[in-house]
Amino acid sequence: MMDAYDVLNYLNEKKVHYRVNELKQILITQYCPLKALKPHAITWLKQYDAKITEANPETLFICKIEDHTEHGDNVIFVESLKRTFFRIIRDLFNLDAMKESKIEPSAVVLSKQVGDAVYIGHHTFIDKEVTIGDGTIIMHNVTIQGKVVIGDDCLIESGAVIGGCGFGTYLDEEGHPELVPHPAGVTIGDHVKIFANTCIVRGCLSDTIIEDHAMVDNLCHIAHNVHLHENVQVAACSEISGSATIGRDSWIAPGVTILNGIHVGENVYTGIGSNLVKDVPDHTLVYGNPAKSKK
Repeated sequence: MMDAYDVLNYLNEKKVHYRVNELKQILITQYCPLKALKPHAITWLKQYDAKITEANPETLFICKIEDHTEHGDNVIFVESLKRTFFRIIRDLFNLDAMKESKIEPSAVVLSKQVGDAVYIGHHTFIDKEVTIGDGTIIMHNVTIQGKVVIGDDCLIESGAVIGGCGFGTYLDEEGHPELVPHPAGVTIGDHVKIFANTCIVRGCLSDTIIEDHAMVDNLCHIAHNVHLHENVQVAACSEISGSATIGRDSWIAPGVTILNGIHVGENVYTGIGSNLVKDVPDHTLVYGNPAKSKK
């Protein structure tokens, strides 16, 4: 159990700049969204609104410091509003607590290269050539096969498949499709998050690579030899075809398709449902089908 002054103490400890009026000692037992405000809860306001804060005197509101006003005894105005609010929620409510270091009894783990403080969930399969770094959490019904290296402090959500064979083909003498061999692997950096039911295919002649702090959302397909650079975010239901490269800090929106071999630069923002069929330079907004650039 905590109160509003515990939030101030947290901000002071984290050296977050804030402004506050004479703050009342509100008991905080929960968090809530703006559309379902509750007493003794904490929430955030993207735009300060005195009518809302005054109508809910037993709710603590976190607002951006640029909106500071001399009114309101249930408001804290902070820098970097979104980041600060969700770190308050994460840390004060212990939402990011490490799962117990454990391999569930129904998991099949053939690898001997599993780091410290690793959790492996129910009915997960880990192949013998897989390496898993310290502090990584692998949830339930995950399959990781072949030459896969996963770094420290990663999260692999339920149903993900990592290291499966890619869909590269050629025609035999009779015109029947044959599968291109995929002897390479997958290399995943530190602090990477792979969400539910996503497939990361192993490489053909070189590894598929996902660098540090990248995130791949639910129901995505990352094909062979793709390279996602640091901080790339791939939203749900996107498909990145073979040998495509996505530069650091880029955002791939929901439902985006990227043609094989395409190079997407750094700090690129794609619109929902876009179809990328040619290279995209750094610092560009692209959208549409086919996607068009707008700097």
